[in-house]
Amino acid sequence: MEIPAASTVLTYVIFLVIFAFWWVVVRYLVSIRYAWKIPSYPARIPVLGHTLMFSGKNTEWAFRTMVRVFRTEQRLTKLVLGPIPVVLVHHPDLLQKVLTSADMYDKPFVYDMMKLGRGLITERSALDGWIWKQTRKAVNPAFSQKILGGFVPIFDSRAKKLVERLQPLADGVTDINLLEYVATSTLEMIFSTTMGCKLHERPGEKEYVYHLERIQNSLGERLLNVDKYLEPLYRFSSSFKREMKSRVFCDAFADKIIQERRAKIERENNNTNEVAETNYDSLEEHLKSNIFLDEILNFRLEGTRLTDLEVSEHLRTMMAAGNETSALTTCYVCLFLAQNPEIQEKVLSEMQEVFNSPTIELNAESLKQLQYTDMVIKETLRLIPVVPFISRETGCEIELDGVRIPPGQILVMNFYALHRRKDFWGNEPERFDPERFRPEAIRQRHPYAYAPFSAGFRNCIGSRYAMYSLKTMLTRLLMAFEVRTTIRQEDMKFKFEITMKLVGPHTVQLVRRNHIGNPNE
Repeated sequence: MEIPAASTVLTYVIFLVIFAFWWVVVRYLVSIRYAWKIPSYPARIPVLGHTLMFSGKNTEWAFRTMVRVFRTEQRLTKLVLGPIPVVLVHHPDLLQKVLTSADMYDKPFVYDMMKLGRGLITERSALDGWIWKQTRKAVNPAFSQKILGGFVPIFDSRAKKLVERLQPLADGVTDINLLEYVATSTLEMIFSTTMGCKLHERPGEKEYVYHLERIQNSLGERLLNVDKYLEPLYRFSSSFKREMKSRVFCDAFADKIIQERRAKIERENNNTNEVAETNYDSLEEHLKSNIFLDEILNFRLEGTRLTDLEVSEHLRTMMAAGNETSALTTCYVCLFLAQNPEIQEKVLSEMQEVFNSPTIELNAESLKQLQYTDMVIKETLRLIPVVPFISRETGCEIELDGVRIPPGQILVMNFYALHRRKDFWGNEPERFDPERFRPEAIRQRHPYAYAPFSAGFRNCIGSRYAMYSLKTMLTRLLMAFEVRTTIRQEDMKFKFEITMKLVGPHTVQLVRRNHIGNPNE
């Protein structure tokens, strides 16, 4: 009797295993059957799909791969990474539908790798994006037109110091890696306007800049290499050890500022007259400005203040997004202007017309008059969108070109490729041409054919901040120097490190302009 009983139990167990396996497989196949209707990128391997295309590659190779898979005139295609289909959204019609959908707030698991927690970039929007919406609403005042206009004098003071540092090198022959100098200035701007303190007066500021760069490098390498997606395996890698060492340093650096600022706010809320010695620009400056850190420290979610960890996550988000965007774009604009001297002259003429003296103080209203400069910046961001890729996770079913995509699926959009579609940008999409952004040209173009700061509900909150800082730095740089370079546009190669970065230095040569250059003379 024992053998039949054992046989029965074994048969029952086998049946349960087969049924469970069948149930999981069937449910999985049903959930991805929509993908059968979407054209697949070629070179797909059975079982693995396209996984090997994104395994063991450096950041330059991975970027080239992402450009290649999006090089199509189709509206919708897919990659298959093992068992996971990834939908590639190409056409502006579909981008508009995805980015403006009230059910498309969420971002997929890969954003968790950035370890920015509840930051505005990476917030996984449960409850129909309720947490993200509340946070965005809380920090919006720090990015109002009035507040941003008040930041221009801070931007200007840092831009003047940048010109001072570059003056000794402006002999027309010395090769200058412009990014090294500009990145320091933009980081100083971010610290002053986001944290309310001066970077160069904080101990460890050079190490902070170094560790920020290492984190970006590690993240870019990980995000486009699927073999590094599994956290338990990634923890054994040398990249993880480097990343964690840098994160510990950067977090400690920022946390000290948070604690100082929180203590200061609490003293003010208690109506004390004590004003401690700090590294803040000035008390007057902060009475006039609502800096980002203050807004977050005062923010309450369902009556509860954010913890220092949550504040730190938001702060790191702003540091990562703001500094890279302004620094890299400033350098890319300078390279394009050096490659196109006739356009550089037009920009300079406009600046001289608006600012008739190099010693004049810049302000928000005068910067708005730089219309052609604005066109040059937009054309630069078209060719080199600092954040070239974004993705979304479907919160509910969405229909794209007749394909019904269920919840929980990953959609990826590539702005670098979008900005090069010939059906929207003509037969020479690689050509640098600011005239593309004349008002009449913009009106004739699809509103979602251009999205350097993303678009829709989760667009970049700092886009206007970036434009003010860019115009300020470019005005001071170009009124002080003629920019030259030996780098040709066709030789510019890029890599992906969260942001889109040039492979190699941003090499320029600067020539002092007679009688119009030094803003401090």
